Amino acid sequence: MSSESFRSRRLTAAAPVISDSRSDERSLEAHARPASTSIGGETIDVSRPDRTGGRRQPLRMLRLSQVIAVTGLGKTKIYELQAEGSFPMRVKLTSHSVAWIEEDVQAWLAKRIETSPPLLTT
Repeated sequence: MSSESFRSRRLTAAAPVISDSRSDERSLEAHARPASTSIGGETIDVSRPDRTGGRRQPLRMLRLSQVIAVTGLGKTKIYELQAEGSFPMRVKLTSHSVAWIEEDVQAWLAKRIETSPPLLTT
């Protein structure tokens, strides 16, 4: 078999199936990001419209080094908190990379600030 025929067979086999637009919309709705997320058993609203008339801003993904810089936590602690369910879960981007949704990390930080007792002043 020539490499040309192999290539064309492979491309044909990998071609996407065309469907009607209604099923595509349902598929997108099923995979849409929820308006709230659960962190440590509590539900946090993460559906914040931006200041440009209610449109949502595009999702920003943070890599591990950015999450460390934003939270002040170390790598091990971030993964420990994820395992406990008290920190936002990472999203697998490719087979070798992960990232965190910035809104989820910001919501986690806001919750930590709200639940933190005030510092005693002397």
